[in-house]
Amino acid sequence: MFQPASLKGDSPTPIDEKIRNKYFLIYLIIILLSFIPCSLFEYIYVFYLWKDGMYLIFLLFLPFNFFILIYLLQLSATLFSVLSLTIVKLIFPPKEGNFSRKLDDKNYLFWNLRNLSKKWALYVMASNPFPWLKNRFTLRFFGVKIGKKGISDNGWISSEFVEIGNNVIIGMGSTLISFGIEQNKFILKRIQVGDGALIGAKCVLLPGTIIKKQAKLSAHSYTKMDDVLNENSIYSGHPAKLKEVK
Repeated sequence: MFQPASLKGDSPTPIDEKIRNKYFLIYLIIILLSFIPCSLFEYIYVFYLWKDGMYLIFLLFLPFNFFILIYLLQLSATLFSVLSLTIVKLIFPPKEGNFSRKLDDKNYLFWNLRNLSKKWALYVMASNPFPWLKNRFTLRFFGVKIGKKGISDNGWISSEFVEIGNNVIIGMGSTLISFGIEQNKFILKRIQVGDGALIGAKCVLLPGTIIKKQAKLSAHSYTKMDDVLNENSIYSGHPAKLKEVK
């Protein structure tokens, strides 16, 4: 059954439990590496300010120190995740299609490894005091295309095979999910949202969905797999059906 893989703050990046256990060391290495820049910065901060005559300045700059540490961790987590992701993609490039949900199918195996590479960065960015950075910054680093002058900060967007145009509004709690698991079948298909499209709150877009320019999907609706919503039209329902042509 298709459903959002996560209702948490990060983008849907599920990992097969067998993969999680077998390749946990990779995930741990990404986490440890991302703390190195923070440790170096903190060492410099303490080394230069924790001395006679500087204690007051040390305390005054402590809030700024904490703020910088947060963003330094988020940036380094993203960079090391991208490095790991790049290596995984070089070994086995991602592609769309219908595959077997078994670890001996490389498409399923490396999809999990790509998710493993991205998990830490998405988790850290989910706690960002400026939440729009999660979608507009981190997901773009991972290859998701998000256009300008849009609103997508409160949606859950898959971290690959998603293209969002300019001036797109994605309502609160909506999910754009480019993968699906149906019994022993694994499906990975691109989602495309055209310029000026409007997706209401708590909608679900299944793999392969194409929403063309200026189309609207009413709140609490979901699309079928490989659904096409035509230009200048309004859709709603479970699954979404054409209601009006503007």
